[in-house]
Parts: sequence; structure tokens; C-alpha cells
Amino acid sequence: MRTLEHRRHSQRDPAGIHLNPAGRALAQRVGAGLAPFDRVVTSPKPRARETAEAMGCIVDAEAPSLGEMPDDVGLPIDEMLPRTFADYVSFVRRSEPIAAYARAQADQWRVELERLPERGSLLMISHGGIIELGAAAALPGAAATWGATLGYLEGVRLVWDGRRWMSGEVLRVAPTEGARTRAPPRAPGKRPRPGSP
Repeated sequence: MRTLEHRRHSQRDPAGIHLNPAGRALAQRVGAGLAPFDRVVTSPKPRARETAEAMGCIVDAEAPSLGEMPDDVGLPIDEMLPRTFADYVSFVRRSEPIAAYARAQADQWRVELERLPERGSLLMISHGGIIELGAAAALPGAAATWGATLGYLEGVRLVWDGRRWMSGEVLRVAPTEGARTRAPPRAPGKRPRPGSP
């Protein structure tokens, strides 16, 4: 069995592409409580790589697909304004383009896990929306029960047995003074697409 821990990047300023000081501090705090990983893969966007580095990890690779969402997936999701994992599971069931993208994410996660030794662990850092969709494809029944969408540095832990996804759980981060775990709310139509810069 191999384990994937896939987390959303840490906090940044609303228009920024880099982590802000509170985001670096949050990543350091979360990273201090984690065991080492056999492999670390991030989105190529600066905030994802910076999150892994602030967690104390050495990034082994960047995967462009961890930072991109095509318009036929992202635009409908923007209009639907998902608030829960169950919303993402529903989108995957109702839309073939969204389902295909979600399956491609879960397949990429599996391919990365197959690079590891037995009992190996993989850390991925990417973006909100991308993680929820991949989890909805990998373990739809479990993901539908995981509650709210991911805040900063929150994520999922999934177990792959070499043939199928065995189990999963959502990883929540307790807030600390001076750090937000959620992006500030935005008015409809003003929300950046998941995976946007």
C-alpha cells in the first residue's frame, strides 16, 4: 500500500502569486507535525512550491496538470459555486467533461504513487477545486461525506493498494491567531477559478 497526502497551498494575499508571511508560518506549523515523504510533487505555481518548501520538504517534481483546469471544467464550476465535497461529487456525476478531468487527476495521483516503494508516501501540493475533483473521482462515496471544501493547507489522505483506492480521509487545519484557513468570501462572478494564479 502507498499513501497520498494532497494538500491545498497555504495562504497568499488575494492578488498575490506568492505566500504571504502568515501563509509561510502556517506551512511551517503544519510541516513540523508531518512525517517525511518519499516524494513531493507540486503544481508549478509559485504558491504551491513555496508551500512545500516552507513545510520543510524538497520538491522532486512539478506537474503542470496540478495547476490547470480547462474552461469546460472551470467555468461551469465557477457558476455552481461549490461549498462542499458533496457538491463536487455531484458535478462529477452530472457532467462528462468534469468527470473526465476528475478521473485524469485521480489517474495522475495513482501514477505518481506507483513510482514509490511499497508503503511509500507521496505529498502533493496544488489548489482548491483540483483536489476535491480528484477525490470525488477516486472515492466518491467517502468524499461526499467530507464536508466543506478545502481551506489553506487542508487536504486529503488516500491509500492506494496497487489496484484501487482503498480508503481516504479529509485533513483539516486548526486556525491560529493571525492566519486564515479559508480564503475571504467573494461575490459571485468575482471568484477566481480553482487552479487560477
